[in-house]
Amino acid sequence: MTEAARPELPSRFEPGPIEARWQAEWEAARAFRAPDAPDGPTYSLILPPPNVTGVLTIGHMLGGTLMDALARAHRMRGRSTAWIPGVDHAGLATQVEVRRRLQRDGVAFDRLSRDEALREIERWRSEHVSTIVAQLRAAGFSLDWSRFRYTMDPGAVRATREVFVRLYEQGLIYRGERMVNWDVRLRTAISDLEVIHAEEDGHLYYLRYPAEDGGAGVVVATVRPETIFGDVAVAVHPDDARYRALVGTRVRVPLVDRPVPVIADAAVDPGFGAGALKITPRHDPVDLEIGERHPELERPPDILDEEGRLTGPWVPEEFRGIEREAARTQVVARLTSAGRLERIEPYRHSVARSERSEAVIEPRLSRQWFVRMAPLAAPVREAVHRGEITLHPGRWNRTFDRWMDGIQDWCISRQILWGHPIPVATCTACGREIVTVEPPERCPACGARALASDPDVLDTWFTSWLWPFVALGWPDPSEDRERYYPTQVLVTGRDIMFFWVARMMMAGYAFTGRAPFSDVYFSGMLRDEQGRRMSKHLGNSPDPRQVIRDRGADALRWALVFPNPTDEDGPFGTAALDGARNFLTKLWNVTRFALPRLGAPTEDPAPPPTAPTALENRWILSRCHATLREVDRALADFEFTRAATALYGFVWHDLADQYIELSKDALNGGRAGVDPAEFRSVLARVLDRTLRMLHPFVPHITEELWHAVAPARGLLAQATWPVADEADDDPVAEREMATVREAIRLLRNLRSDEKVPLEATPRAWVRPSDPGLGRLLMREAATIVRAVRLLSFEVAGDEPPTEGSRARRVAPSGDYQLELPVQSIDRLSLEREREKLAQLLAKTRARLADPTFRSRAPAAVVQEAEAKAAELATRVRRLDDHLKVADSSAGGA
Repeated sequence: MTEAARPELPSRFEPGPIEARWQAEWEAARAFRAPDAPDGPTYSLILPPPNVTGVLTIGHMLGGTLMDALARAHRMRGRSTAWIPGVDHAGLATQVEVRRRLQRDGVAFDRLSRDEALREIERWRSEHVSTIVAQLRAAGFSLDWSRFRYTMDPGAVRATREVFVRLYEQGLIYRGERMVNWDVRLRTAISDLEVIHAEEDGHLYYLRYPAEDGGAGVVVATVRPETIFGDVAVAVHPDDARYRALVGTRVRVPLVDRPVPVIADAAVDPGFGAGALKITPRHDPVDLEIGERHPELERPPDILDEEGRLTGPWVPEEFRGIEREAARTQVVARLTSAGRLERIEPYRHSVARSERSEAVIEPRLSRQWFVRMAPLAAPVREAVHRGEITLHPGRWNRTFDRWMDGIQDWCISRQILWGHPIPVATCTACGREIVTVEPPERCPACGARALASDPDVLDTWFTSWLWPFVALGWPDPSEDRERYYPTQVLVTGRDIMFFWVARMMMAGYAFTGRAPFSDVYFSGMLRDEQGRRMSKHLGNSPDPRQVIRDRGADALRWALVFPNPTDEDGPFGTAALDGARNFLTKLWNVTRFALPRLGAPTEDPAPPPTAPTALENRWILSRCHATLREVDRALADFEFTRAATALYGFVWHDLADQYIELSKDALNGGRAGVDPAEFRSVLARVLDRTLRMLHPFVPHITEELWHAVAPARGLLAQATWPVADEADDDPVAEREMATVREAIRLLRNLRSDEKVPLEATPRAWVRPSDPGLGRLLMREAATIVRAVRLLSFEVAGDEPPTEGSRARRVAPSGDYQLELPVQSIDRLSLEREREKLAQLLAKTRARLADPTFRSRAPAAVVQEAEAKAAELATRVRRLDDHLKVADSSAGGA
């Protein structure tokens, strides 16, 4: 192949067509399908299955970008890589979304038959799975779509039932009455993750509980006067002298006059309200704990039903059936008329609401199915402590330990339609409870066929916690599980550290005897540019699909990993996306510059046949080597932004700003005594390695540039990862180049300070601090002369400065001086340059003065023309100033 076979890159980087083309190419080549019979080491990871409740968020894109970087890098390292996609049925959340859609259409979900409701849910699921898959593909994630799973596919159904049965048989699943988060609108228990706590304005009601013997009794402060009917005691702190004499006496509950004891308990806060607390065990978790410490107290019935209405024998008839908020108003009115309301105060406090329905959560004692978590947690705690599972960043270990030490049993039943049915049936003939993997047809005890299935479904997380091994085929024999389990890493948000991550660890040890993954990486939370956490509620979370359409997938991916550290909360917005676009454009332009100057395309540019001699080449190879080592270390440590920072610095500063600028003449064959082949060979090798290193982060643009450099090569997505060549490590070249770059910087500063026009070429010299420095600078004098636009650059002795020297600077490496005698500035060349610039300025101004141009051209084009006119005007004025100085100096002579 000849150089002419290389296509010419367009001058402007347009991501849309490029990304669509390469996604199709990868798909056609089955580039990301993990081998069924891998030969050699494997690498696997599971995509946290997104809920089918809606579309993916920018937060999903962050996690996906990090996982894709790992998957692509390990695939390039020769490991058979399986990245398993899937989606979660998201029981309650999906049912709520379907209910809302039907409500907008004027249809009541609760009036549908079971089959009709399930058809509506399935329609929703199908639509949203398609959208989610399209989003994942648009982002360029290298998922193995041949292994796509769903948390309610037949394999997941069997696995879920199998786990329930095993835990039940081990005594780790039980049915009992415990305090749960109850959603009165949806009429179901919900998880802690589905509860949102926020400060809200309310009232604190001070109620008098008179003494049983007619005395004054005690004043109790509460935010929920409607729950007084469920009171079983009034509690005070044992050290509170105000109430010490009342402990052991009895007071009467207002409006019902039912006597209850005054008890002492250390959980009471003497500083809250009046220092006394009414105890309503069935509707407050603190009250329940206090009640359990005082077994002598009466056991009350429910006073609120599943819809939040007052109910039960302890509630007066006049209040039964009234919803809790309305009941509060009526109870307060009756307390006032009865003389039992002392006062009302404004009170701001934390209110728990359901994320799904926005209803205020009702803490409620409810008979539910639970998993005993303490026995399952013990192996996980030990595994993390001995390093079998590593959390990244390590600062989350303490948080993890605290939660594991205080772990509570898990409520796994939900009173909804959509989800895995609880695999329990009860024989209506003999009462036998039947728990089997396959739905039973008859009672094993009495043979009766009249079986009543449990009406509840399982919490969504009950399937999700099994995902690392269920997604690979468990419990059936599976070659995939043999080859790709345990997985290597889980990337997720810290907000589900306990609801999902810790439980997956427990399930892994309980059902496979092994950890489900060796590493867990917790990403940060994205915030908008005002510092607010991105959320649908605030409307500040951009739609990833629109960002990809407007900016491109690679720009989105790069903005997510740079510059904000991926393990910290940080801003995401236009600034990050603009920076990403600029970086990708820089990479594009570097490659465009390189293409016509490279040698014939090769499969894998080898090291130059002989060691490079030019300092620029030795230096850039050493910098490339150092960058590769840093990227390797950073990815091994799951420090994604550290890797991106190293790549950004290398591409932008080392390769583009320094190497290409210093080597242009040599690459173009215009440097005397230098073989351009050496420079072209080095540039080809460096560019090749750069594209390989960047590919895991920005796969589309790197694939495009890879094929532009060598059209006949295979896919970059299937190419090998570069291996650090110690021969490229050249600390001497890096030290020498640092000295040369410092000389260039200081001399450019001198030119700027003295307002030397770009067209002038003054002489300069240095008085070095040691002879070795002088020899280095003289050896690289030609580079310095080209970079600073000098007539000459020399090493001076101890003689005084030449007459006409304009400036002198002292640097640690030596004294740099710049000589600007008037005669060194060629007046004729300055006049010609001024005439050329003036013509360009006039042409640009005429274009701007044309109303048609301003009305039809895009705003960005008009702004670019205005900026160009301003720059040209400045340059003309500067040349005029120098011509005046030259005239006055000549007249004085």
